[in-house]
Amino acid sequence: MKKILFCFLAMAAMAHADEIHAESVIEKILNTKQAIINNSQKSPSDEFVFLAFWDFDGTIIKGDCSEGLEENGKLIYKGLAQLAIESGHSKIYPPNGGVKSFFEDYRHMEHIGKWLAYPYLTQMLRGAKESDIDELSSKYFKTVLQNYYFNSSLHILKALENNGVQCHVISASSDIFLDAAAPTLELEKERFNGIEQQIKNGLLTEKLIYPVTWSYGKVEKLQDIIEKIKKQNPRKRVIVLAAFGNSYGTDGPFMKYVATQKLLKGKPTAVMINGGDAPLEYKDLFMQVHQSQIASDNK
Repeated sequence: MKKILFCFLAMAAMAHADEIHAESVIEKILNTKQAIINNSQKSPSDEFVFLAFWDFDGTIIKGDCSEGLEENGKLIYKGLAQLAIESGHSKIYPPNGGVKSFFEDYRHMEHIGKWLAYPYLTQMLRGAKESDIDELSSKYFKTVLQNYYFNSSLHILKALENNGVQCHVISASSDIFLDAAAPTLELEKERFNGIEQQIKNGLLTEKLIYPVTWSYGKVEKLQDIIEKIKKQNPRKRVIVLAAFGNSYGTDGPFMKYVATQKLLKGKPTAVMINGGDAPLEYKDLFMQVHQSQIASDNK
């Protein structure tokens, strides 16, 4: 009996071995927060606003909310770009057969540069009603996409929020898609920042609102958010405690910006999720972790 119990516990430990980082990440961030508070003469609510910044695709959600998720050639879930085309919201790509043409164009743009491809995910929806895309996205996040959130990311994010650390999302997905995730993470829509397009008379246009939240554009957006919060809280210090991402190319710059700050006490935490080996530019800057368990595994 003891042998069977030992084997069961060992198997359970192995099943969760890739997720044990969550508690240590939370502890590290909150210890730094407490050290800063302990060094202060005032009440923390009077003096500080603590922040953490997150990428979304591949960091909070497994896969990509815009492009979808495939594993071993099998479609796990459709992306919102495909769903929008199939729902008749694109004037460029028809509902029947248009998805194939879209992805051909999109992959060609990726070869030129992601700076061109990423905005096109919803630029191809120019002329669509903002309310229609929001409704489509909201329903899809609620019924499908939230099932693919990483358990560890959810646990860390909620623990930070519950302990007075504001979490903000900066993503290279379209803002019109990304905002719909807010209710599923119990955060305000204003905390979600994707690639924005101008809206005219309730319709999407091709015109972008800068910065484009990809690579170094994420650094610029992070700085914009900090400045906005400072203006809203002129007597408080705004402290960025942490950054989370999954790609050195897309997220490396903003994570490095956070990781190399000098805080009042302690050090900031930057967590690279499933990112693989770090390029020389980012060597020893980030905590590298692996995550695989998703929300639907709990059902």
